[in-house]
Amino acid sequence: MLFAFLVSLAGISAIAQGKWKVCLDKKVLLNTSTEDAEKNLVRISSSDLKTSKTFIVSYNETSSQKGWERTITAYDEKDNELKKQTGKKFTLKTAELKTLLVKYKTIKIYTIDSPTDPKLKSQVRLRRVHLCTLVLQ
Repeated sequence: MLFAFLVSLAGISAIAQGKWKVCLDKKVLLNTSTEDAEKNLVRISSSDLKTSKTFIVSYNETSSQKGWERTITAYDEKDNELKKQTGKKFTLKTAELKTLLVKYKTIKIYTIDSPTDPKLKSQVRLRRVHLCTLVLQ
């Protein structure tokens, strides 16, 4: 009975997807609520990374569940974790983003919503949501 309830919670969490915005300072690079690896491709030129700016991915949940936490994580093409931040906002200074893009060429950013309770976390199947793919031009 408890297991069925937990599975339904995970299903609701996956269905109730929010929307997200990718910005370089105040310039909006992507604003969507649809998970699409082809359409959510963000090309960043090296000239955009020359000045001191902040790269921000902000996730706006349709409804948050009590006892759950959101993490946003950057991965390389081989699915190695590069940077992970807890919360609805992922920020990097452009110097750090440039270093990562020069080294890895492509960075994929995902989010996952997971329970804070370790027991519950081990019983629920979690799915990460692709927010965007960054490519250095």
